[in-house]
Amino acid sequence: MARPPEFVRMKALEAAMKLFWARGYTATSLPDLLAAMGIARSSFYASFGTKRQLFAECLELFGDRTLAIVDENARRLPPTALPRAFFEATVLDVAPRRVKQGCLMVNTVLELADVDPELHKLAAQKLSAIESAFARAFQIAQQKGELDTTRSPEELASLVMTINFGLRVRSRQNQSRQALKSITENSLSMLGLAA
Repeated sequence: MARPPEFVRMKALEAAMKLFWARGYTATSLPDLLAAMGIARSSFYASFGTKRQLFAECLELFGDRTLAIVDENARRLPPTALPRAFFEATVLDVAPRRVKQGCLMVNTVLELADVDPELHKLAAQKLSAIESAFARAFQIAQQKGELDTTRSPEELASLVMTINFGLRVRSRQNQSRQALKSITENSLSMLGLAA
């Protein structure tokens, strides 16, 4: 009979994700991961493979959880209120320490663009899925006459994600919550999404 793992896999994965989020891929060493995850090297290799495989799994988890925020809000809010709710949940109404870490996906796109094309692509795909969710919501709003049709849903979604990138970079520069809120409000207002 096989021995059960001596750790809870999801708990260890979340610990690794938080460490990668705080430090980035390159600056996170295997000993750091083992300590944060509370597992032995043999358990790490048996359950997660390599550091790179673990990081890819962390990106998947982070991306899926971020997309779930958009999807959940899309079910309960008018599409024009969706970007504000997203930024409140991910930037404006979270702990300062978490805000300063930015976004794992955006951080990865910036860190690994010329270093690891596959991980860079995975992060970009996760961000693209979020952009597509915004585009679907904006399309519904335009069909219902609730949103100006000057810009296509795809263009609006792209602009919202550009705001997202900017906010994440600014948050890494230790911008105040008020400054980030002002950027968000002004940007969404210019797009007609301040509702």
